[in-house]
Amino acid sequence: MTGWIPGAVQAPPAIRMKFVLMGLFTLVLLAALAQTVDWGELAAAFAGARGFPLFAAFILTLFFPVLNALRWQTVLRAAGLGTSFGRCFQLTMAAWPLGTLTPAKSGEFVKGLAVPNRTLGLGTVLTERVLDILVLGLFGLLAGLWWWHPLAMAGGAFGVLAALGVLLGTPFVLSVLPDIRLRVRLEAFLSVSPMLLSQPRLLLACLLTSGLNWFLSMGQLWYLLAAFGAEMPLGLIVAVLPAAIFVGLLPVTLAGAGTRDAALLVLAGTAAAPAGVLAASVIYTFLGYFLPGFVGLFFLRALTAGRESPEASP
Repeated sequence: MTGWIPGAVQAPPAIRMKFVLMGLFTLVLLAALAQTVDWGELAAAFAGARGFPLFAAFILTLFFPVLNALRWQTVLRAAGLGTSFGRCFQLTMAAWPLGTLTPAKSGEFVKGLAVPNRTLGLGTVLTERVLDILVLGLFGLLAGLWWWHPLAMAGGAFGVLAALGVLLGTPFVLSVLPDIRLRVRLEAFLSVSPMLLSQPRLLLACLLTSGLNWFLSMGQLWYLLAAFGAEMPLGLIVAVLPAAIFVGLLPVTLAGAGTRDAALLVLAGTAAAPAGVLAASVIYTFLGYFLPGFVGLFFLRALTAGRESPEASP
């Protein structure tokens, strides 16, 4: 990827082959999941999909890149890297396809290399990711407690503990970590996170933006479940979706497709028709991951073609 990140190179053949294998495994896993539900019910769910909930779910997709760009802009501001919203939006969209294809959305870190200070840029991306996981974990933990859903509580607790572990354990990890590339990211995180934590207003804005983004994502799944005749209470979706998303971060499929769907089927249990849950989950992945990623390709192409300046806007 040249033109907007100095020194960047295209992915080597081994990495491309890994993506191909992940894509094949994703298709195999989705086909296997389809075998676990009644094909007639699955076909009926798609054939009888209701238009308004589908449209509402699509509209919610439009908010996700905006909120992601706003959150990153907030962290950049805390790090002293004042960047326009337009520039943050461009880089967020350009990085979206990379985040969709890479395990645990690690490709999103590339946008941090497009700001003048690469070290702080990487730190801002890691900081927002950690806080985002913390917020999602709190959703799952608290809603899981309310619904007394042990698996949802476990998933939420995992997210909270993982985020707190990074926040509190990074200095120790740095002292024993041999991996130079990971050390650079963690050192960058250590340089940015204290800046954000020392500015309560910006920290609150970042947390609220993440909270709104995830709540709209949960609302999107609620609409999709309604569209495919598998209605679930919104509160239960708030409880189970975080655990499913964390499972989807496993680096075995593209954009968590298949793994997140399987987890959602298990977590939903008997609360909704399995065929409808699977249909809703597949479209949720398309709307929330692949569709923005496809649109992001146009932003990525524009930036790599050198039509945009590689420097951040003032």
